[in-house]
Amino acid sequence: MKTAEVKTNGVANKADNNAIGNKTDNTGNGQKINNLPVSTAFNEKKDEPKKDEVKAEAPATSVKQEEKPKAEEAKPQAEPNKKELKEQLREQQERKLADTVKLVEALGKKIAQKNKLQNTIANIDSFTIAQNDEDDMASDSRFARCELVISDDDGNDFVTKNPFIIAYVANEVKQLCIEKLAQVEASIVIPFE
Repeated sequence: MKTAEVKTNGVANKADNNAIGNKTDNTGNGQKINNLPVSTAFNEKKDEPKKDEVKAEAPATSVKQEEKPKAEEAKPQAEPNKKELKEQLREQQERKLADTVKLVEALGKKIAQKNKLQNTIANIDSFTIAQNDEDDMASDSRFARCELVISDDDGNDFVTKNPFIIAYVANEVKQLCIEKLAQVEASIVIPFE
């Protein structure tokens, strides 16, 4: 049986080989490999541009477009004439003068505030020293003959003669003024350009 199959196959192969010469396949080129027709359709697509090549060309054109504005920026600009230079200089001087005036006004306010705080501290110190000199009593009673009055704009008053409260208020007011004075003095600065 094996011999018959071989002979049959041999006959079929000879028939196929003859078909190659006769161009009986459907591809039009008459070639067969392993008894299958060979197509040349893929060979025709080689002439078309690949997608990668198209993408590579697109950024190149955008780069060229980006280079054009840079070249335009590199062009020298016209130099300003003397009138324009004088006008610019005058405007700069006016701005500097206005800034200097604002700075001087702000510093003047801070200096006035500093002076008021120093006067308040000096008044509290002199009052406390005067009370200590007059009385040789204990520290709680050194303000025994003092009166603390707090008044508002409506004529309402808070009055106390308690020496402990008066001593405490005088000490607290002095500490608040010292702290605020330190802040104001730290803010009095001339900025350097």
